Amino acid sequence: MKLIFRFLMILLFITFCFGLSGHSIAWAGGKKLTIGANTRFRYEYQDNFNAQYYGDRPKKGEANDGFLLGRFRFGFDYRPTQNIHLAVWMQHSEVWDLALKEEDFYKNNFKREHNPYEDSFELYDTYVEIDEIFSQPLSIKLGRQVIAYGDMRIFGPGQWGNTGRWIWDAGKLSYKFKGGFLDAFYGKTQLHDPNVFSLDHCHGFESFAVYSHFKIPDRLSGVVFEPFFMTKDNDRDVYKDENNRIGELNSYYTGVRIYRKDFKGFDGDFTFIMQDGDYSHDDIDAYGYHFLLAYNFKHVFFKPRLSVEYSYASGDSDPKDGKHDTFDGAFGARDKMYGRMNLFHWMNLKDVQVNLEIRPKKWLYFKTEYHQFRLAEKEDAWYLNSKEYRDKTGTSGDKVGKEFDIIAVFNLPKKNQIQVGFGHFWPDEFAKEKASHRQANWVFLQWMYKFSWGIL
Repeated sequence: MKLIFRFLMILLFITFCFGLSGHSIAWAGGKKLTIGANTRFRYEYQDNFNAQYYGDRPKKGEANDGFLLGRFRFGFDYRPTQNIHLAVWMQHSEVWDLALKEEDFYKNNFKREHNPYEDSFELYDTYVEIDEIFSQPLSIKLGRQVIAYGDMRIFGPGQWGNTGRWIWDAGKLSYKFKGGFLDAFYGKTQLHDPNVFSLDHCHGFESFAVYSHFKIPDRLSGVVFEPFFMTKDNDRDVYKDENNRIGELNSYYTGVRIYRKDFKGFDGDFTFIMQDGDYSHDDIDAYGYHFLLAYNFKHVFFKPRLSVEYSYASGDSDPKDGKHDTFDGAFGARDKMYGRMNLFHWMNLKDVQVNLEIRPKKWLYFKTEYHQFRLAEKEDAWYLNSKEYRDKTGTSGDKVGKEFDIIAVFNLPKKNQIQVGFGHFWPDEFAKEKASHRQANWVFLQWMYKFSWGIL
């Protein structure tokens, strides 16, 4: 990691020298140097749950917890030429009055704290990007970066979290062509330890990935295909198989996303992904898929959009057969996918979802969601907390609960944005048996402000 940092500093020096040598030109459509900042504060109140437990008697934290989150991002983008882009951005995240303690976010699979709420003055988007290499539509991007594709179900940064769920130290090669692109990257995921600067400690997962995008012309069908492949590895001997043997994680994924937008008012979206490899000494044999069908009422003044979704992630029905059948969600975002209360991961899951979205004004947006959650395999866990909420006998059933969410977004003048939301969860037989019979509530209020200023 120190070598990568030194390499970035060398590229920074070369880029600035090139920019000041008299050969630089303003890049097309913008300024050479732009500084900016992004400030966000959010108050949340969690009733009868927290980030790790459900119910009125959590082993860590408190059942009823109100806390304030603050995140500040600042930095600059510099383009000495049309083809060279240098970005240096920092991020500082804090939480006030949270009942969970820092040590509660220690992750055994990383042997280090990985905190979704706090991180102290870390590098965020800090990279060098070079376009039009050899006068071809080829670009390379090196450094810390956010990697996101499609609907962010497979690769998503998880920006709702205060520190960011997936942030990469990576090198990415991109090739663009008419109707699509082909990307390949190698990288490692950042860990959020507020007590240690990330360049001085280890990473989380390691991955090599290829993601592509191909669109069939609209006159034929307009369907978009996005085939992808990736690995997800952790070389720490911390994974325990079904025979209690300790080993590494070496997994790989193959899948495709297929979607079509605005076909006579309809949108369709389907993603399928298979996971194979080794979980310690067990063979991984898992898969997940997601389906969405939506209709857009374009001629109604508040532009409603009605959609239904179904998300599935395989589970492990036999905890003694030497096979690991639980799909682990890849590197996808979680925050907006499987209920806004973040009680579920894309793991051992059946999620039936109905949504209604309306946009009465350009600056005003509402969305309501209703979810019905079940376990894919009742012998596997509810992955809010797999150690606490699992019944290997299957006698607790597979019905976990139902959730209703409503979100409102106000895009105000001068790049201010307000969001407010409410969620309610009704536990079903599995949650009542393994966690709590009490219902849960969640409310939040968020303000965000963005600033940018082109200097040169």
